[in-house]
Amino acid sequence: MKKLFFYVIAGFIVSACSNSGSNTSNTSSGPHKDRIEITNDLENALATIPSWKGEKTIFDQRDKAHSGGFVCITNDTLEFSYGYKESFKNINGDQLPKRVFFSGWVNTTIANPQFTILCTIDDDTKQLEWRAFPLQNTLTEPGKWVEFSADFYLDKSPIKPEDQITLVAWNQSKKIIYMDDLKVTFLY
Repeated sequence: MKKLFFYVIAGFIVSACSNSGSNTSNTSSGPHKDRIEITNDLENALATIPSWKGEKTIFDQRDKAHSGGFVCITNDTLEFSYGYKESFKNINGDQLPKRVFFSGWVNTTIANPQFTILCTIDDDTKQLEWRAFPLQNTLTEPGKWVEFSADFYLDKSPIKPEDQITLVAWNQSKKIIYMDDLKVTFLY
């Protein structure tokens, strides 16, 4: 009887802990969700997290990070940030999003830099969509962490579950700009 009790308690603990550490949250249950959020605080970015690309822009600089110790740095030699890239079918099955938000925190060393969030949709052979969300007018104060949110409607061209979405920042100013605590939100 003691062994059975032990196994039941162990089963409950394993069940309760089996999803800890997940970075995806959904607002509805079932096979298809109406909202999917994927967060990345960059603390494990150097471990090559699936769907996230651009590890060469991640640095251990606790004094510069918004939270934790790691931060994405763009500059004159690293003009594209750490970003998200995934096939739609790997995000929410065959259900295609109507809208996507890319948000996080930015700290710039100059006022009003040419810093843009890009959203691209690609199939196997060509780019289907390319959209830009400039942050120049949002980043007015150097040395201060500013929250950003770029909003993209995915309604220009028909997309398929096999198509890939990429979300990344483009630093055209070539001056140092820091990013941290990123979040991608898909709305269905």
